[in-house]
Amino acid sequence: MKKVEMVRCWVSSPDNDDQSSSAPPTVRYVPSDIYRLWRYLMEDVKGFQIEGAETSFWVDDEMYSREKSIYGEHTTDHVTEVGFIYCRDSEVGRPVIRFFPQDQLEAILGFFMKNFPEEYIKGGLQKTNGFFVSVKKE
Repeated sequence: MKKVEMVRCWVSSPDNDDQSSSAPPTVRYVPSDIYRLWRYLMEDVKGFQIEGAETSFWVDDEMYSREKSIYGEHTTDHVTEVGFIYCRDSEVGRPVIRFFPQDQLEAILGFFMKNFPEEYIKGGLQKTNGFFVSVKKE
């Protein structure tokens, strides 16, 4: 069973300055312990716009099913945790863990994994389904 403090927010591309042709913001789920650094990199380094940040938590399917009487009162998003160990150039290896909307997982995952050459991934890709539990009740 797993529970992670998480921030849900929406990201707008810096290429979408023209409001008439802009794509809608996309949702991101970021662990709260790295959110401030992630937001700095996204806004100040890459030029994205971050809006609507909500802090709550993500739980895996097992924890959700055990505590459904509590979590069921809240709005939830199906979110999948993806993790692997990335080992490059004689590194010990570092864990890479990201969270993606379950209904968009396959489309996003292909794009995301282009950043990590397969030969440097140790132990394979781990996927854990779960839920972002919003603090806002239905």
